[in-house]
Amino acid sequence: RKLYRLLHPSMETILPQQMTIIFGPAYGTHPSFRFLQKAASNLLESSWKKVVTGVTSVHHETLQTKFEPPVVLCDHQLSPGTLDLLSKGPKFSPNTPTTRVDQLTSVHSVATHIPEQDRQAFLDAGVRSVCAHPPPPTGKVPIRATVEELQRSHLKLLESDKTGVFVILDEGSYGQKVSQALKKNFDTLKTRPSGSLRSKAKQLCCSLNLPALKAAIGAPSKQYLTVFFTAKTHKEGVPLRSIISEKGCWQKPLALFLQRHLSTISLDQPFRVANSTELVSQLHDLHSTPEAYTMFSLDIEELYYRLDPAFLMDSVSSAIHEHGPCDFQNSSGVSEQGFLDLLALYLQSTLVEHGKEILRQKKGVCIGSCLAPVLSEIFLLYVDREIKARLEELTLVFHVFRYVDDYLVIHPISVSSDSVVQAFTSSSSGLNFTREDSSGDGLQYLDLRLHLLPTGICWAFQQRSRKPILPFCSSHYKLVKHGIIRSLLSSSRAKSCSHLASLSIAKQQERLLKAGYPQGLLSTILVQLILATQRPRAPRSKSSRVICIPYVHNSAHRLKGIAARFNTSVVFSCKLRLKQLCRRVNNNEAFKGCSIRHANQTVPCEEGVVYSIPFSCGDRYIGQTGRCLNTRLREHILEVSRAPSGSFHPIVSHQRLCTNCEARFQDTSTIGRHKNKLGREIIEAYKIAGDDHNIAAPSLALSRVEMNYLKPELD
Repeated sequence: RKLYRLLHPSMETILPQQMTIIFGPAYGTHPSFRFLQKAASNLLESSWKKVVTGVTSVHHETLQTKFEPPVVLCDHQLSPGTLDLLSKGPKFSPNTPTTRVDQLTSVHSVATHIPEQDRQAFLDAGVRSVCAHPPPPTGKVPIRATVEELQRSHLKLLESDKTGVFVILDEGSYGQKVSQALKKNFDTLKTRPSGSLRSKAKQLCCSLNLPALKAAIGAPSKQYLTVFFTAKTHKEGVPLRSIISEKGCWQKPLALFLQRHLSTISLDQPFRVANSTELVSQLHDLHSTPEAYTMFSLDIEELYYRLDPAFLMDSVSSAIHEHGPCDFQNSSGVSEQGFLDLLALYLQSTLVEHGKEILRQKKGVCIGSCLAPVLSEIFLLYVDREIKARLEELTLVFHVFRYVDDYLVIHPISVSSDSVVQAFTSSSSGLNFTREDSSGDGLQYLDLRLHLLPTGICWAFQQRSRKPILPFCSSHYKLVKHGIIRSLLSSSRAKSCSHLASLSIAKQQERLLKAGYPQGLLSTILVQLILATQRPRAPRSKSSRVICIPYVHNSAHRLKGIAARFNTSVVFSCKLRLKQLCRRVNNNEAFKGCSIRHANQTVPCEEGVVYSIPFSCGDRYIGQTGRCLNTRLREHILEVSRAPSGSFHPIVSHQRLCTNCEARFQDTSTIGRHKNKLGREIIEAYKIAGDDHNIAAPSLALSRVEMNYLKPELD
């Protein structure tokens, strides 16, 4: 730009003078001048194309991703294909095949959220876009082969707790580690409580006049919680962490009710910080200080499982009183004592079913419970107050920060660290602490690396765990990958002091390059972050409608753009992440056969199918179901056998018109499969449209364009 400013005025004066001297006053029409002008233009264009091509190639140059191999805790030799797939990590999303039915399913899924007056216009635009961009070809991903190999070799697959890799171990070692993990925090019950606890909960809801909660507790079919495990690869011996799941259990509605009202209690916490950004804002005063400090961190061991029940109930009661019992009763709709009764019942009802055993936590709350975080915060509120009182007896100058179960303690070097630790342990209410002192490399706390210097404390953004970044070759939407880059680079600047910011950015850039992110993309986003700090960001209008669809390369983002015209926001989900392999490998019995014991099994059990019921006259009934096919056929059989005179069921209506015609339910065949209901309805509509002997009506109507698009796949 500076060179242009210097040369441009002189060239505007000199060039016309020289051309006039050489070619005369009308030099613009002289053939030689036109030749020179055209040659200069071609030279400039070719040079510019070469520059752009070089920049583009550098921008898109992707380094080969360096994957972390899985941790193998057995002597079994796995195939190269299995090791290669598992090395990509639990977060990786492989590029699985996409069908044309999948694409149209996404279009119709979004259309259900479009207002009726605009729905057809969206469908027309969405179908045109999808038909113009059919599914891209994909390579074969050995998902099934990997699952079958691990099951055939009697191996178990787990996700690591902190390092973000897979862990493979044999059934014997897995059983021992599971037994140790359960015995550590759970007691085995001699009898199965059955539905007695649920009955007590429903009776308590009746006495407290909570009919909606009673109905929610009575709805789920599952009586007991389930448990799954992760491997603590950062600890010696690789023990397992037990985590419960409340999905589909009656305890979940009760826990959500308690959580919703406990979350309204807002009391001053002496040490708690919401995140590392809040911590950084408080560390600025210690960045440059003449006083000498020392620091260490304390980690609470097994916080949730170590909450003393009596102290926990007293803490909740005290918190309600500080908040205001009248306000709490008005918001929750129950008295303080009634709420405490519900809480006590919940803590007794977190029963876990593992194998043929029923277990209950020894004390505290299970990891995985949605109520555990808010209960632990209330518990630690009163622990922190006691610790603060003890520390004030030692020194008037101290800095303590707590995030969940991690404490950071910064105190003058004149005060003994052991006496500070003693203040914590004497006020712990049964909690145990693990201490970590600052070393030559500093002290890790949350996602910050703290360094003690003679002039004060410096800090740099650095990931706490050794989990690798999501690989660039993963089939995630590009905005997810761009968001990862933005988050890491912006955090390196915002969460690092002025002395260590550049070093932190360099480390994050190295991690991103190792995960396969192109250098050009990193540079582009870094420039955008620098410029964004200088320009105010325009506020975005929030969409009133949001729909989630699976991400498909080259078509999903086009559908997102079309939906935006109709004030509908589309977000994307991964069709498959490798962490889902853990359940498929470890719970092999969950995929064997049907869970329903049919009195009369008409055909082999299948779920999520499009089926065809033949008639003796040659016609057929085509339908779809997401449940077991035998369950749906039983409904058809009952409808036919008990059909009243005014029934409009297609099979009944057909048999009225077609004399001596019978439906051959035992000869029912499967003509299509899809997990999504709309996908099955699309297949059903296509099969019905192409069958002159069908007697059923389709659930949705397909246009001629959609029919032609589906023809190569469904014919």
